[in-house]
Amino acid sequence: MRVLRVNLRLVVAFGVLAMASPAHASPISAHAMVYTCCTADANKERIFAEAEAVGADFIRVDIEMSGIFKGQGGGSPDDPDWTQLDDVMELARKHHLRVLGLLVAPPAYISTCPTGPDPARCAVADTAEFGRLAGEIAERAQDTIRHWEILNEPDADWAFTGTPEQYAAMLSAAHDGIKARVPDARVVLGGISSPKDPAWLERMFATPGTDAIHKFDIANVHLRGPVAPVVNRYQQFRAWLGDRGFKGPLWITELGYAADPAFQVDPNFTGGDAGQAAYLTQALLDLGEAGAEQVFVTLRDNGDGAYASEGLVHMDEAPGGTTTRRESFYAVRRLATNWDPLMAWRREQAQSEQGARLYEAVAAFVVGRRAALLWHSAF
Repeated sequence: MRVLRVNLRLVVAFGVLAMASPAHASPISAHAMVYTCCTADANKERIFAEAEAVGADFIRVDIEMSGIFKGQGGGSPDDPDWTQLDDVMELARKHHLRVLGLLVAPPAYISTCPTGPDPARCAVADTAEFGRLAGEIAERAQDTIRHWEILNEPDADWAFTGTPEQYAAMLSAAHDGIKARVPDARVVLGGISSPKDPAWLERMFATPGTDAIHKFDIANVHLRGPVAPVVNRYQQFRAWLGDRGFKGPLWITELGYAADPAFQVDPNFTGGDAGQAAYLTQALLDLGEAGAEQVFVTLRDNGDGAYASEGLVHMDEAPGGTTTRRESFYAVRRLATNWDPLMAWRREQAQSEQGARLYEAVAAFVVGRRAALLWHSAF
């Protein structure tokens, strides 16, 4: 009942706000899964265009270090290849998007497993060189990219096979390397996939000689699941970080909800595309009120299972393929367009509800007192 009542109120609010001037201060950004090295140029253009169209502030882009510093025969590279990174920066300027550069896939020549099946997932053996390369990339991109995330989900084995201590050393080196060349760049902690289990982060922060808690400007978490637990986890994780001395912002660089009813895990938001749109509307508003400065919504379908329908759009990546926008695309765009007046309306509604509850409490107290006096006067 509560979800229905809130959504009906939002329908009325959107009707009023449709006549208002657009606002452009929303925290909504795009988790786009653009791979600098490997996404086809035509598809990069389509993805950037969709991110702009939905009203995103940032677009999150994978920047594979091994695609820039290729090396020869496992040796140190002499001539970085900036072509793909330069193309991404040009797209960002064309589509008026800020970029969160996600530094992944260190080159094999600095990997702890250079001859293994997937050296990009391993920790680095030379942290100083890793920091130098991160700084070189940041310097090259400084006119367009000012935010740098260091690895994706480093607490998840599928993404990073190193230890918390090895990640702490890599984070510290990348921070120092980036700040040495671009002092006002902002370093973002790799998106934490399991904020409910702090053991990995406790070890990472405790790593001697790294000062890891002070080696990022923005904390970062990935959240999925029913709305109420998602918002609670955000608030709890921010408080947990604060207790350990980090007082900066906490971003959510992955938030998604499937459109396929088989994977819609929140019983309040079911029914396919409409359920996805309603979920994202509720989650984004609640996270905004909880203080999230940036929330990166999954822009396009990718992978299988729940991820296969998590996007705001379904994109056929074949040459000449089409892009299909879901109801959630338009719901998120309405939020991005009307964010400031909508949040103001939500605050007014909350204040009105608080006032009504206070009135009801006072009235109940007065009625109760009056009844008690009448009872006593009868005896």
